[in-house]
Amino acid sequence: MSDLRPTSYAPRPRRPARGFTLIEAALTTVIVGTGVLAIVAAQQAYHQKNGWAQRTGTGMLLANELREMTMPLPVHDPITKDQNLGPEPNEPALDDFDDLDDFAGTLDAGGFGSGTTFSPPINALRQEVPDMERWSQEIQVENVLPDFINATFTQPLGTTDTVRVTVTVRYQSPTAQDPETVTSLTWLVTE
Repeated sequence: MSDLRPTSYAPRPRRPARGFTLIEAALTTVIVGTGVLAIVAAQQAYHQKNGWAQRTGTGMLLANELREMTMPLPVHDPITKDQNLGPEPNEPALDDFDDLDDFAGTLDAGGFGSGTTFSPPINALRQEVPDMERWSQEIQVENVLPDFINATFTQPLGTTDTVRVTVTVRYQSPTAQDPETVTSLTWLVTE
C-alpha cells in the first residue's frame, strides 16, 4: 500500500489573523476619542461666543434705548434754566424728568452728579423691560470742556455748554459675584 504522507514536511502558508490586535483597537479608540473631544470643545467655544454676542447685542440695545429717550430733551430745564441742576424738587419720578441734567442724579457739593441707575432696565418709553432682572443701565451726565471732550476730568454741571452723556449697561451673571460691564455708549450734547 502506498504511504499517503508526504515524505518531507512542508509548513503550510500562514493565513493573516482575523480581527484587530489589542494595540490597534487601543489606537483607534484614542483617535476617535480625540476627534469627539475636539468636536465637543469646538461646540462649547461656539456656545460661549454666541452667549457673548447675545449679551453684547442686548447691551447695545439697552444703551440705545436710553439714548433715544434723552435725545429730544434739552440740557437744562426750560423754565429754571441752570439755576436748579439735577432733578427738580417737583420731579420725584422718572416720568417727570424733562431735561438731561435730571438724569445726573443727586449733586455733591462740587456740582458733580451721582448718576441714575435703572434696574431692571427701561426702554425709550420709560417703561421697565420685562424679564431682564439681571440687567441694569447707569446714565452719567457730565459737563466737559468743548476742547477736551475725551478728558476724564469733568467740569461741575452747569459750567460749560457741552454735556457728555454716558450709558453703561451691566449684566449680573448667575455664576458671577459682581455684575459685568457689557457695553458703554457715550455721546455729546451742546446747548
